[in-house]
Amino acid sequence: MAPADQPTHEEEQDEVEEYVQQEDIYAEVDQGDEPMDEDGDDGDVGGVEGEVVWEDNSIKHFSGHEGPVYTIATHPTASLAVSGGGDDSGYVWDITDGEIVVKLTGHTDSVTAVGFSSDGEMVSTGGMDGRVRVWRRAGKENYKTWEFLTELQGPDEVMVRPLAVYGLVHED
Repeated sequence: MAPADQPTHEEEQDEVEEYVQQEDIYAEVDQGDEPMDEDGDDGDVGGVEGEVVWEDNSIKHFSGHEGPVYTIATHPTASLAVSGGGDDSGYVWDITDGEIVVKLTGHTDSVTAVGFSSDGEMVSTGGMDGRVRVWRRAGKENYKTWEFLTELQGPDEVMVRPLAVYGLVHED
């Protein structure tokens, strides 16, 4: 039985289409007599016919991945970020200059989830290969050296909410 606040199948069929009435219009905006795009428009952005012009207006650029980037997270205190992509790798990189700190390897399919622990001492990657891999910062002087800690293997791809990875806390 359908709940009282949801329409039944019969009620859905009885619904009538509604249109905007003249008295419902607050104001009309004249946008000129520019013709609308035709249906067969090829989506050119500009430039020579058939050529798409892309403009990179980013402040910083990170070009370590050899494919699409699917996920990124920032370190809780340091000027670092971790990213994962379609090249089966993760990268920890310095967000001030875009330089690679370390390449996180070991996945056999796209890395779709990354995150730092809440204290910034560990970083994790999760991939479509069902693996979650965890690295720990080696040393206390800087964030340049990371050592592989452990791997968890699951039956399917890893689908992690970003906040779930923050639960990893390194305790001495």
